[in-house]
Amino acid sequence: MFQRILVAVDGTTTSTGALEVATSLANDAKGTLHVLHVVDERIIPRRYAEGALLHPHYINGALDRLRAKGRRILALAQKSASAKGAKVDPILISESNPDVASVVLREAGELAADLIVLGTHGRRGLTRLLMGSDAEAVLRQARVPVLLVRAPTDLRPPRKRATSSAPRTAPPAPT
Repeated sequence: MFQRILVAVDGTTTSTGALEVATSLANDAKGTLHVLHVVDERIIPRRYAEGALLHPHYINGALDRLRAKGRRILALAQKSASAKGAKVDPILISESNPDVASVVLREAGELAADLIVLGTHGRRGLTRLLMGSDAEAVLRQARVPVLLVRAPTDLRPPRKRATSSAPRTAPPAPT
């Protein structure tokens, strides 16, 4: 059913889980797994750092290191998926102003992907509002099915339960 599966990886445990699911689906369908890593160049300040002009040499060196890290992430993903029998197509995108969700959607369109698989951290509330959710943006705008793979439960912080300081007592026995 799914012959062209796009999965985004960033080296986190969550994206590794998405890769495992996508690999299994690609193997079952005897399809191709397109593994995407997006280098977010926005983390490198282009103009000033603490009031000093950054020399292009330092900016280019930092970008080269980010791209090299992306290639390592893709190589590990390709090795893992290939070892499980998947046909893998690694894709590295490096842009100066990437909106990760837009890049994923664009690549899915260019590849004519049948399915997009993404890891999601399952953030809620203020954390989600402040950090945004690329997975949610892809889910809302994709023209193909999107499979979201949640973070393993043992890696998510435990939810706080409302507790009472009063000791618990058994309900009164019926009379």
